[in-house]
Amino acid sequence: MNLAEACRAVPFLRELGETERLRLEPHMRLRQVARSEAIWNTDDASRDFTFLVDGRVKLVKTNEGGRETIVELCRPGDLLCTSAVCAFAPYCCSSLALDGPVWVLTIPRRDIFDLIERGGAAALSWMVETSGREARLTGRIEQLSSGHVERRVAALLCDLAERAGTSASGGAGTWIPIQLTRQDLADLCGTTVETAIRVMTRLSREGVVRSAARGLVILNREKLLEIARSI
Repeated sequence: MNLAEACRAVPFLRELGETERLRLEPHMRLRQVARSEAIWNTDDASRDFTFLVDGRVKLVKTNEGGRETIVELCRPGDLLCTSAVCAFAPYCCSSLALDGPVWVLTIPRRDIFDLIERGGAAALSWMVETSGREARLTGRIEQLSSGHVERRVAALLCDLAERAGTSASGGAGTWIPIQLTRQDLADLCGTTVETAIRVMTRLSREGVVRSAARGLVILNREKLLEIARSI
């Protein structure tokens, strides 16, 4: 992995003009992160904007009782936890590599701000990037606030299929190429491992989903959407 490849993988950087990108390049840093390793932890000082270049990352928040909730699953190209960096505040969550190795690219806050202040393509690209992230987080809040765990699981799977799904082998369903542990699934839906297992077992028995190598397959997306939209 080199800087040129990393810039092509990140929409914000890809949309910049050559002059703008060259102005940032001396300040860019590529980092490889092993599976389950932290990119940062809750309450760490935020100084750099972090872009996910390759792999999957989970943003995790822990409550006072010690229960973890996965706030967001991030995919290549995503800007991670921009609100803390923009606000000069400590990180409000931890960032962990879901699979490995993961590649991230960091750029100091002052250099991004300096570029945005100049206007042009950088300002527009930044607005598109940050507004898209806010919309995704709003969607996650709606998922987590749903009363029924089955609805939360269904909404999560629909979202993952939309963002990361590809046609399964033979065209039978949508393959989500993300390996989630039972604990990950529970943390994503704000429930216990036992409840998450019961829901997934029921969905599998009804022919809605099935396990697959390195992920899972959605067999009946219409039924999953019906559950996700139920009251």
